[in-house]
Amino acid sequence: MKTDYSEYQNILEEILELLRTYNEDHWANYFRKSLELLYKGKPQKSIAHSLGAYGGMGSFNDSLCFTGASEVVANRGFSLSNTLYLECKSKRSIFKRVLEF
Repeated sequence: MKTDYSEYQNILEEILELLRTYNEDHWANYFRKSLELLYKGKPQKSIAHSLGAYGGMGSFNDSLCFTGASEVVANRGFSLSNTLYLECKSKRSIFKRVLEF
């Protein structure tokens, strides 16, 4: 059975747009790589890369600001960050990742 990664892709694209808009260049570049891996047909590598942004000091969830964004937009960004994490956790498969090499 093939896994559908369209929701993951939609979340990545939306968060990437917000990151670029609000000059979160470091994280925009980071998640651009996740999106590129997905486009190259390596969804599990993409998911592993995205999950690498979470946890530890200076992680995505610790340093995200959306400086200059309205409260509504910033809240959407924080919500997307949480949704991205949960989507990655639900789609992650070490077995499928091994098959991508």
